[in-house]
Amino acid sequence: MSSDSTVEVFRSTRPGQIKRVEIRIVGGNIRINAIDTDTVTVMALGDVATLGAQATVQGHVLHITSSSALRYFLQKSRIDLVLDVPEDTGVFIKVFGADIVINGGTGPLEVRGVAGAIEGTTHSTDVKVRFVVGGNDLVQVAAGGPS
Repeated sequence: MSSDSTVEVFRSTRPGQIKRVEIRIVGGNIRINAIDTDTVTVMALGDVATLGAQATVQGHVLHITSSSALRYFLQKSRIDLVLDVPEDTGVFIKVFGADIVINGGTGPLEVRGVAGAIEGTTHSTDVKVRFVVGGNDLVQVAAGGPS
């Protein structure tokens, strides 16, 4: 029997409460969906028995930490973190190894990692992506262009 399942890691209860999300994990897959909402939801999918995810809020910043190195290597499958955030939310991601998909957003986006890849589309004008080894297929669509 597989331990793969889905668990809610965090759900904001006050509209506009979260202005920035900071994710610091060892590895896995991350999907950020910047949508027309005023709350933040974080779901974890996969071998959640070994996830050990923690979500804490300090001021207007949601901090997500997960997977010690030991837990990462004990996982039976990759863990996916799926975040639904307001379109203007700032996002900071620091990983050892991860595949990241960005769907929209206008807030600042910074990604740092040793190995991984990023793809998708952002409307942010403030984007910084740095992997030691990996790919960057993120499409940056200029915000406020001619109509």
